[in-house]
Amino acid sequence: MITLDDCGKELMLTLQNWTTYQTEVKAIMVITAPRGTMALFDQNYISPDTQCEAIKAFMEEHRYD
Repeated sequence: MITLDDCGKELMLTLQNWTTYQTEVKAIMVITAPRGTMALFDQNYISPDTQCEAIKAFMEEHRYD
């Protein structure tokens, strides 16, 4: 079963590479499947086409769950 959760929840993300970077984001969509979770965040620099491609790929990977 695939569920949609937490639309509009504000989170603090910590990204670590060579330095530590924190940013506050809003989760606009969280899709949960038995074998994984995908979150889309409200980031203006990510195109809607890219987000649609990510959702499509996730749903294809989990279509039999």
